Amino acid sequence: MRYFIELRYNGGAYCGWQRQPDMPSVQQTIEGAISTLLREPILLTGAGRTDTGVNASYYVAHFDTSSPVADPEQVVFKLNHMLPGDIAVS
Repeated sequence: MRYFIELRYNGGAYCGWQRQPDMPSVQQTIEGAISTLLREPILLTGAGRTDTGVNASYYVAHFDTSSPVADPEQVVFKLNHMLPGDIAVS
């Protein structure tokens, strides 16, 4: 199943959107939280990229799962509690 998420973030603590070796990125932070929550490896595809320190007030991404998520709203709720305060999903 494919799921779309809307998010916003303060990029001050990140090297940008895209995964980077040995540097924190918004993408890998969210992927880690979703993977933990759904108990399967998750790869996010973002609508674009931001550079180091850049904020996003509205950003969209999608991810695929091997099986349907029972309650997507509950996943969003839990993700927002798992993610650092500078990243929020809806």
